[in-house]
Amino acid sequence: MQQSDTPELTNTVRQAQAGRESAQRELIIAYQRRVAGFVYSVLGRTDAVEDVSQIVFVKMIRALPKLDQPAQFEPWLFRLAKNACIDHLRRRRWQQLFSPLEQEEHAEIAEIPTSVDSEELDALRHALSQLKPKDRALLALAQEGYSQNEMAEATGISVVALKARLHRAREQLRQYYEHAF
Repeated sequence: MQQSDTPELTNTVRQAQAGRESAQRELIIAYQRRVAGFVYSVLGRTDAVEDVSQIVFVKMIRALPKLDQPAQFEPWLFRLAKNACIDHLRRRRWQQLFSPLEQEEHAEIAEIPTSVDSEELDALRHALSQLKPKDRALLALAQEGYSQNEMAEATGISVVALKARLHRAREQLRQYYEHAF
């Protein structure tokens, strides 16, 4: 499932590092859905996914020359995504302090789920929103199918610490979700 080990990906990353636009475009196309899904999992809002994903890819292109190990591109990219999400949440928190009425207007806009009971989906979204952004990022990486080693590398923590935080995040999510019903 993970592409981070493939020689083709490593070659594409090296070409992108050298400034080849077609290689950069190839990386963006290959990862845009996964990054957007990750961003949505962390933020829990569709209105910011496109903007934050775009920020991730702009940062990726700017920072690619500094990536020392092209084979580690994927965990590095998702670390950029995690940091961009956290930055966005911090900015949003400050904006909420200064414009609470505007936030209430946006809160009225809701998507209609198609295959999941809307009460369950709302409860899950609410439960996820109660978690710390870093914990939501861990759960999103786990949902994407990353190994614990890859997740630890992407988040910059040890595997032991990752296991503990992931367990704690799942337990908190379960408690928040059960409390919603």
